[in-house]
Amino acid sequence: MADVSTATLGDYQVDIATDFGPRVVGLHRAGGPQILAQLAPDVGIEHPGGRFRFHGGHRLWAAPERAEITYANDDHPCQVVIGEGSVTISADRDAAGVRKEVTVTADDDSLIVAHSIAWQSTEIRAPLAAWAITQLPLGGTALVPLEGPDTSPLPNRQLILWPYTSPADERIRYGNRGLEVMARGQNRLKLGVGPALSFLGYLWNGWLFTKRALSRSGGEIPDHGAGNQVYVGQGFCELETVGGLSHGPSAHITERWKLQPCGDLQNAWAIVGEGQA
Repeated sequence: MADVSTATLGDYQVDIATDFGPRVVGLHRAGGPQILAQLAPDVGIEHPGGRFRFHGGHRLWAAPERAEITYANDDHPCQVVIGEGSVTISADRDAAGVRKEVTVTADDDSLIVAHSIAWQSTEIRAPLAAWAITQLPLGGTALVPLEGPDTSPLPNRQLILWPYTSPADERIRYGNRGLEVMARGQNRLKLGVGPALSFLGYLWNGWLFTKRALSRSGGEIPDHGAGNQVYVGQGFCELETVGGLSHGPSAHITERWKLQPCGDLQNAWAIVGEGQA
């Protein structure tokens, strides 16, 4: 069980792990459910350098995905500073030489979540992008809008599939506004769209969680420009946003989160697809 510090930010309660991270391990709004996934200690990734434990909740990774950097162990204490309407979580450099920091700030009926990663070694070893990953419980539906109007004679919609993802997977539903991904089962599935900034949504138990990258540093987006991604597998669903590759010492991405009651997918698309989140 994680050691947790709790911050009240407007209508939201945000739980932060203090013994690993930086991680937001709990999030709920007054009258609503705890929306973030809670995972067993054995859920994670084995790699040559050891094991990375997911824990659940929201984490900050470094893209593109490279085991020696991305999966650097973060099972070490974090510094948590709770201020007036905000909380900042920071950790010392990890085994890869990267320092991470996340600040969550109340903003009317939503939260602004700023992420930064920075090399703390004497030299910049590789270009990095900030990668913000929110884990949610299975049983809901992820909404992935497709960018661009449907009247252009030129291609303006990009869909990226990971090698283990079949276009015929019955959990993926294709529509003109975008895709719906039913978060169920243990078989892995991952897809992405981009590179433009857009909304991602997750409808679960009558509540809609939305996130959108407001700003990001760097240039080229990794993963063939898939700046907005959804992953299903290992008992959770992830909504992910990815920043641009930075050749300097640091990179950042800032998101807006919102949690609101929502009865069905039609209403959820009205919010996500029309940019009202």
